[in-house]
Amino acid sequence: MCNRFSLTAELADLTESFRIDRVHVPYLRRFNIAPTQQIPIIQQIGEERCLNQHRWGLMPYWGKNSINASLDMLSDRNYLRLMLRKKRCVIPCSGFYVWRTEGKSKSAWRVVHRTLSTFAMPGIYDVWLDSERNEFPMSTVITRGALFETGDPLPVILDEESMDAWLDPRETRPEVLQSLLQGLPDADFRMYPVAPFVENAEWEAPECIVEVSPELSWVKH
Repeated sequence: MCNRFSLTAELADLTESFRIDRVHVPYLRRFNIAPTQQIPIIQQIGEERCLNQHRWGLMPYWGKNSINASLDMLSDRNYLRLMLRKKRCVIPCSGFYVWRTEGKSKSAWRVVHRTLSTFAMPGIYDVWLDSERNEFPMSTVITRGALFETGDPLPVILDEESMDAWLDPRETRPEVLQSLLQGLPDADFRMYPVAPFVENAEWEAPECIVEVSPELSWVKH
């Protein structure tokens, strides 16, 4: 996964598809979500599945690469293993952006699932406390391998059964949780070119997800 994604589902469709019981935060469709911004997340709170929001990216320990955590990192890092056991969430996504590089130029592409208009990415989270003990929850997306020829990490996707198990706080066995993170094959995704303006985190509009001709997707540096 690169450093941008979108969530374009209407709230009614999102709550139905993900069986959300309670919405704790205002919801807006998003077309160009960037690191450090607040993102919609789904978590189990008591008996209810809730829509909440977290900062995208763990801080302050892991710096710029904190928006993703690879499967290998989950096994190697003690702090990630703790989050895996106790602090799991789902990040709903309608598509994510990648950049294909040729020479000194790169083109912007959007990756969507062929059959799922919105899919479930597994996340883990932590809660940072400031000096006044205010809580700031923050999440990272679990990834595996690389996407097509771009070299960008590919987010793991959970099916409905795996999502239920992932959000179940009673499940704490690392081997069971790791087994849920197999992901869907690349063949389930398709890419299409989009306007290069998605590189600008301040550009937040429906035009971000519109398919353009390939020659219009290039950004020159």
